[in-house]
Amino acid sequence: MEYLISMADFKLSFNESEQCADLDLEYINQTVPVDVETGNDLITSVIISLLSDRVADSDWTYTLDKRGWWGDAENSRLMGSSLWQLSVLPTANTQEYLMRAEGYANSALQWLVDDNICKTVECVASFVDARNTHLNLDITLTKADSSVLRYSYVWDR
Repeated sequence: MEYLISMADFKLSFNESEQCADLDLEYINQTVPVDVETGNDLITSVIISLLSDRVADSDWTYTLDKRGWWGDAENSRLMGSSLWQLSVLPTANTQEYLMRAEGYANSALQWLVDDNICKTVECVASFVDARNTHLNLDITLTKADSSVLRYSYVWDR
């Protein structure tokens, strides 16, 4: 049985200082929460795709925990990204590390192209500090209607 990932019906926002995503709420008079906010489905799908942990390949030996999502057991298309693996990999070879980050992000978002939601997905990784502790991913999505959406994510490795 194959499960397809569909676009989200709710809005997630990523908080870089807290390093987490949370549901956005709609408010009455900007004080009383009334419902989960909807919209921004593409950005929400990007957040879910990048921040969900994909199961590690069988040759992964850096940790005993290979993570992953239980729903992938019956799914031919794995969910999430391997970005979590970067936290245990050394950054001594900066170019290799950044190429791996870009590959993980592109792989996690490939379903957007496969499902004709986007024409192209491009992820560019860079470090934002001299000690290489904060990884930035610049993501460019060219949607099916040729409009372009850019998204940046700073990850505290």
